[in-house]
Amino acid sequence: MRTRFGLRGQLVAALTLAFALAFGLLAFVGLRLARESRKSARVADAAATANALDAAMGQSASRASFLAYADSVIDRGGIRGIEADAAGETTWSRGVTHLGTRVESDGGRVRLWVRAAESDGAFIGRLFTLYMSVTIAAILLVAFVALTRLIVRPVEALTLAAERIGRGRLDVSVPSQGPREVAQLADQFNGMAAQLRGERAALETRLAELEAANRSLREAEASVERSAHLASVGRLAAGVAHEIGNPLTAIGGLVELARDDDLSADERDEFLRRAEAETGRIQRIIRDLLDFSRRGDEEEADAIAVGDAVSAAVRLIAPQRDASRVRIEQRVDRDCRAHASLDRLTQVVLNLLLNAMDAMDGEGEILVEVQGDQDHVRLEVSDTGPGIDENLLETLFEPFVTSKDVGQGTGLGLAVCHTIVERMGGTIEAQNLRVGARFDVILPRAKP
Repeated sequence: MRTRFGLRGQLVAALTLAFALAFGLLAFVGLRLARESRKSARVADAAATANALDAAMGQSASRASFLAYADSVIDRGGIRGIEADAAGETTWSRGVTHLGTRVESDGGRVRLWVRAAESDGAFIGRLFTLYMSVTIAAILLVAFVALTRLIVRPVEALTLAAERIGRGRLDVSVPSQGPREVAQLADQFNGMAAQLRGERAALETRLAELEAANRSLREAEASVERSAHLASVGRLAAGVAHEIGNPLTAIGGLVELARDDDLSADERDEFLRRAEAETGRIQRIIRDLLDFSRRGDEEEADAIAVGDAVSAAVRLIAPQRDASRVRIEQRVDRDCRAHASLDRLTQVVLNLLLNAMDAMDGEGEILVEVQGDQDHVRLEVSDTGPGIDENLLETLFEPFVTSKDVGQGTGLGLAVCHTIVERMGGTIEAQNLRVGARFDVILPRAKP
């Protein structure tokens, strides 16, 4: 339970209560003993006076002489009254009798009544109270100073040091002083602080090593992505080289025909127009390839239309030699926008299309669908090929995993796709269909 009082206040309160109880009991006992002592002394004095009166009665039996002597001792030594028997018949009395402590003479003829001296007892009580107060105050002062120096200040120093450590400042230490237990606590605290400093230094070293490793890993991933990108460019270039051969042959033939002097002006214009159209076709193919190969590696994500990435990938696929036997169907919701990089997403779609064409041996159908809900955009690429080997489904997106023959693939394409999609905050999965396979890319939808 937490209290509002500090250590000093609690120590002073505890000492005050302990001293009050101890000295209070001592005062009660002391006053009782003093009162009984004074009472015994009064009774002894009264007994001596009673014996003296008894002796006086034996020397003179005169009532007047006895009463004169009795009057001289009344109110002295606390004597209230005197009573005496003369010759066994007559009772002589003086003062107040039968009130107080009764004291008889040895002969039994004189009886005295004695009262306690209250005024003397009150004075002793006040004196004893003063003594106790001064003593308690002195003891409390000495105890307060000693406890403050030996316990409170070391504890406060430990508290301040602990607060500094809690704020992250580990370069603290407390002096090892005071009682053995407090000094041991300070030593343990200093040892803990030193251990924390060592652990922080080791942690900072490990963090620096991890940051360096992460930088190296990012550089390696960028290199792998670039390599995969260039591999795609090389593959596309091979297809382009074959594809532009036909337009070049047509252009050569059309130019040769246009040189014929027997042609009419309209026929020559028609041949030149067709040659120009074939040249434009070649230019578009080469421009798309160059645009894809020159895309930067550090393009930032933006709210893009996923259909644009699909269209760009399909345009790059079109000039390929095997594309003539592959039908690519697009079912794209043009309103679906994702927070992604257009070039990166184009690379993912292109890789999935190339893999589908390879799986179908360049003949079949590919369906690309783009649809979305309130939070996500779903891009699906399915083919009519033989599907994916069940043994590879679990590890399909790991590096160097491929179902192609040796020398036909590096096994990095899908791993790069997985990395790109994850960086965009999405996921990519693969599954077999009743006919063929399907890749699902799920990306976070861009908010309007």
